[in-house]
Amino acid sequence: MQRLHDLVGAEHDLAEVAREIRTSVRGLGASGVGGFLVTCSDESEHECAQAFQRGFALEMLPRLKYGERVPFRIANPGARYEWGAVQIAENHFATAEARRDSLALVVKINGHVAATQTGASGLRFGSMERYGDDSVYCGAVDAVLNGATVPFAADLRADLLSEGTDRLASLQAPELASDGRQALFGALALARIQARKCVLDIQDHVPAAPTVYVVMHGVTLNKPGHDSELVGGLYVLDHRGAARTERYHGLGDDPAAYQLSAEAGRVHVRDPQSGRERPVRDHRALAARRLEALSGAAPSLSGDAHGMLGKLTSAQGGGKRPVNRAALKLALAALAAASPLASALVLVAEGAAEIHHARKLDQAEAPEVQERLARDVVDGVRARIDDLPPELADRLAAALVREFQRTTPSA
Repeated sequence: MQRLHDLVGAEHDLAEVAREIRTSVRGLGASGVGGFLVTCSDESEHECAQAFQRGFALEMLPRLKYGERVPFRIANPGARYEWGAVQIAENHFATAEARRDSLALVVKINGHVAATQTGASGLRFGSMERYGDDSVYCGAVDAVLNGATVPFAADLRADLLSEGTDRLASLQAPELASDGRQALFGALALARIQARKCVLDIQDHVPAAPTVYVVMHGVTLNKPGHDSELVGGLYVLDHRGAARTERYHGLGDDPAAYQLSAEAGRVHVRDPQSGRERPVRDHRALAARRLEALSGAAPSLSGDAHGMLGKLTSAQGGGKRPVNRAALKLALAALAAASPLASALVLVAEGAAEIHHARKLDQAEAPEVQERLARDVVDGVRARIDDLPPELADRLAAALVREFQRTTPSA
């Protein structure tokens, strides 16, 4: 992956990026190859899509029909990753040949921004001529920066506010407005966050074939001439063996740390992390650590809740027989009434709640919002308690008992 690492943080021709992806994926030695492209709906992104099609898909992907070789696609305002999509793409490209050996699945996620030359003052980002009028590129990022409340803007805003970092405030700093850097930095940060959401899905998925995933994110630089691409970073998650390896190389997700420069006529963006490779975070493990951090503030359970906890412990039978689902459902409701967040974190850490809930809980700012989201997580799992695999139900019951046994009944 060194050739792809060398692209990070710098502007390159779209065709060059596709060619280097193709060369690097061939070096992985997988018998099957899949492709998945996520872009903004904006018609200006046709060059990005065509470059990936011509430089990668036509050379590497299996035939669909009539000799066509095409990637799985998402195109929506802001190039938002859709939860569960990578699992569908992997299922499509896990051909019989790939299942006999291995699959390499490339996921490419591109935001976009206008980049124009303004003479002596240098580069400007965010708008350029379209059909005879000045136009914003990317309209979705611009909508977020200007406080729009439509659903896609609300989703992107939540991403920018996730994990306790107010990236929106950084992007709205006055010093970024003069040359439109907020549009570039916003697109870079959002593409990075969409890539991480895709990685969360991958980490929570058991593929049909031994699979190595290459998840690359960047920003298309829309220009009056040919477009180019600023490569933000790439994840490589090798799930072909029993011991998984998961690494990331590239920009972080905090635009306050980005530094813009122009070198040899090319745009560069760097931050303190962009030059080094590091391990990929495991969000279920993060939920478990967050749960440990709450242990100093044990919730006070009612007598009814303690009674339900006792029934759950009894239903487990010391682990010698499967847990009673009705007891588990009632205990979960009682425990969640005492501590919604702790209950939700148990569900995430143990794999009973879908991985996207980890992101939602991280995104919550106000305590009342966090509590509402936590209750939603609990209610969602309670509704499908009967459908949980037996081993997961047993593990969940044991985790809930461990978490709440240290409490004492409230008066």
